[in-house]
Amino acid sequence: MRKILFLLVLLMFITVSAAAETLYVDNQEADKTDLMRLNMRSQPSAGGSVIASFYTGAEVNVVERSTVVAAPTEEPAVTENPEESEPAGENPEETPEPAQTPSETVSFIRVEIGGIEGYMSEKYLITAEEAEARYGKDSWFGTCRDAEVDLTGMWRDNVSLMSDTSSKATVVGSAASGEKIHMVGIVNSWAYVYKDTEEGKLFGYLPIDVVTETGDLKVYLISTANADARIPLYETPNQKGRISMSLGNGTACFMLFGRGEGEWRRIRVGGVSGWVFPNKKNNLAPLGTAPRSSVPYYPLVMETKTDALLYSEEGDKSKPYMTLGSQMKVEVLGESEDFLYVRTLIGGAGAYDKGDFGYISLDDLSLSVSTSSMGVVQADDEDMPVIVYSGPNTGSGMLGALCGGAQVRLLDYTQTDFVRIGMNDLTGYVEKKSVRILTQKNDPVSDRIAQRGTAKHDIQLLNEPSTQGTGTAEAVSGARVYMLGKFGDWMYINADSTPNLDVTLQKEQTGFVRVTDLNAPASTTHLTASVTTDKVNLRSIADKTGDIIGRVRLGEILRITDYGNQWTCVVTPEGKRGYIMTEYLDFE
Repeated sequence: MRKILFLLVLLMFITVSAAAETLYVDNQEADKTDLMRLNMRSQPSAGGSVIASFYTGAEVNVVERSTVVAAPTEEPAVTENPEESEPAGENPEETPEPAQTPSETVSFIRVEIGGIEGYMSEKYLITAEEAEARYGKDSWFGTCRDAEVDLTGMWRDNVSLMSDTSSKATVVGSAASGEKIHMVGIVNSWAYVYKDTEEGKLFGYLPIDVVTETGDLKVYLISTANADARIPLYETPNQKGRISMSLGNGTACFMLFGRGEGEWRRIRVGGVSGWVFPNKKNNLAPLGTAPRSSVPYYPLVMETKTDALLYSEEGDKSKPYMTLGSQMKVEVLGESEDFLYVRTLIGGAGAYDKGDFGYISLDDLSLSVSTSSMGVVQADDEDMPVIVYSGPNTGSGMLGALCGGAQVRLLDYTQTDFVRIGMNDLTGYVEKKSVRILTQKNDPVSDRIAQRGTAKHDIQLLNEPSTQGTGTAEAVSGARVYMLGKFGDWMYINADSTPNLDVTLQKEQTGFVRVTDLNAPASTTHLTASVTTDKVNLRSIADKTGDIIGRVRLGEILRITDYGNQWTCVVTPEGKRGYIMTEYLDFE
């Protein structure tokens, strides 16, 4: 019965020839920043298969017009916004027109764009005169969708612009990495684009993998629930499809254009593209144009054991490859069987468009435990000190605490919720959520800076909190210094004229001195404390009339936010803030 109805529908076509007519796609969006795409179909019917899709402003050449009695299926316009969540369906990014009744007609026009022919709904095609009347003579209409050529990690600096969707087609021009272009439409795995030249618009086809979004829509980060968790990168938008790699937490990726497939998103990590299913666990976090250091997770850093090969394609020596020297640091972006997909650590840890990208054998790498600085860590947890642990977990021993705003050296981004820091020769771990990570000179620092103290007499700064340490710098009597942290009977200080460390050069006057050598505010010498009596009341205000909001057990370690002779404001390990009588606290 359906076949008979379909044949009856086809018999009702009325074809009208049109000679040399030019129209423009107009998806009638209210928001220019969220341009949609109009489908080109293989048949003059809303049920015809989609062979391409084109943005508002695309210029089309009319081949012929056809009118058909429409089935209740609507002709959709396709939108593409990677930050929206869409309902399930074959193509949930499609925003349909109001449904037609069987007695209504929908007019289709056979058109040609970029050598591709098919059918488009007449409702979304307008003349140049209509476009000028609707949008104005000098409006944005006709520029289509902004895009960018980005060849990061693809072992080349430019790409050929082709005459059609074939790698063997005629080369009509080229585009360099970082060049701005205009996205006209999408044909399978190809992007139909144009670039502005002195001679006018130059149209052609580019592989869709080299065309990225721009601005805030371009860069995203893999953001998993756990620091050591990974998400799969599929070759197709299907969870039963082949997994090309698993991506690590903190890995940066580019958002690519592509026909929407429900909640799936097409991304590229370096030179490798694929599909992820982000909304299932909200594991794609937009970075946009924000500094990389604003996100507290980074890929795992490893280093080469000896000279090792970096392949452009997994283990394939017939394709471009290069040799990495011994003990060269790399960031692990993805895992693929016995190989890791990495980025050489050029441009600072966490950079997403610097260095060389490629595959390296897992056997050629070991964990990086270098004592050399990779950047700066700044304590940034409101007014609370940041505890320094001996290992990357809260169950390990506590070495001491950093003062709010203090800056120390970054040694390693671990694949845990902690980063490894260095204070001259003392190393430890702090929670990523409590610090700000700085790897480039323009990374924004916290407004809070470490407090000042003064030297009681001429003192020598040491490389470790011990009388056996060696000298690193000197502070003369009365000199003002920055209080960075307390470690037992020792203070870690910065005797330089500025509290900020240079992220690229390890040149500062930092070191350990005894607390008794300094005139220091109590808030810097009382950073943590343990409870000396079991079940001590935690009150809402610094008074016995305050409500009891909890009780603290014997020996529990508390962070101090405001020291007082009678009452001290503390924060429990669970994050509850309140006041405890100072006499029940041991600050050593």
